[in-house]
Amino acid sequence: SGFRDRSVINETNDGDVVNVGEDDECNLVVNAEENGGNLIVTVDDEGYVSVEQAREEYSTEIDNEAAGAAAVIVGVFITLAVLVGVAVAVAYDILVVNPLSLGFKKFYLKTQDEPAEISNIGYGFDNNYKNNIKTLFFRDLYIILWTLLFIIPGIVKFYEYRMIPYLLCDNPGMTKEEAFAKSKAMMKGNKFKAFLLDLSFIGWDILSGLTLGFLGVFYVEPYRHSTRAALYKELMGSSAA
Repeated sequence: SGFRDRSVINETNDGDVVNVGEDDECNLVVNAEENGGNLIVTVDDEGYVSVEQAREEYSTEIDNEAAGAAAVIVGVFITLAVLVGVAVAVAYDILVVNPLSLGFKKFYLKTQDEPAEISNIGYGFDNNYKNNIKTLFFRDLYIILWTLLFIIPGIVKFYEYRMIPYLLCDNPGMTKEEAFAKSKAMMKGNKFKAFLLDLSFIGWDILSGLTLGFLGVFYVEPYRHSTRAALYKELMGSSAA
């Protein structure tokens, strides 16, 4: 835009105020592109020019882009953290929890015939450890895969594979294939019986919940494990006969 005043403005910076000197006519020329966009130009009564850049719109765009990039980075870190957490949990279950559960089954299995020892709990780690984790891993995997087929097949397989840990306790050298085949044969016609046996503990589980789990730790769980070990003994005797 042009105006009559006293001199020509040589240069203006964002936010600077310069005095306009003597001249017949002054044309104020501002290159908006070189100054980064929209400018606000004001001239007072004494010929002082103030040039300021309107940054609000660009600042908002930059803030939005920065927020979007930050959200993506945070999302990536959260996803990686979840994946690592899941991987660690699965590895812990395979390498520690399953062999430990095998040791507890060995302990309660021993109590059916003789006094058990605390050292029996380490059985899964001390006897054919690699075969134990491999067999129990495939047991869990097959149950999960069958469960994906509308749950019911997974429940059936859960009871079909019920005796695998006890078989490994009695026979440390038993292969995965032998354990699966033997458990399937033992549970044929007995899956519903085992299911009803589990249902009989519902009352005890309710009482355990009312005692904040104390009854479960000191009575219900030992009772449950002893009962399942007794079922194995009974079915093993029947299959041997």
